[in-house]
Amino acid sequence: METVTPVVNIGFTILSLVVSGVLFLLWRRLFRRLFSSETVVVIATAMASIIMTPIILLVVMWAWALLTKH
Repeated sequence: METVTPVVNIGFTILSLVVSGVLFLLWRRLFRRLFSSETVVVIATAMASIIMTPIILLVVMWAWALLTKH
């Protein structure tokens, strides 16, 4: 198995912020329909975004590695 050297640059930081922001807005929109309390909406949105952001970033980086492999 090949090892990939990590490259941390401004692109990854921007991608992380964009993914996190989009997930936050989407989860917030969903939870506002399900819960009436704003406190519950904020807590649920933050938890869902924190859990999903690394997963989505991993999938995006995996897809990027597959596309740039050749």
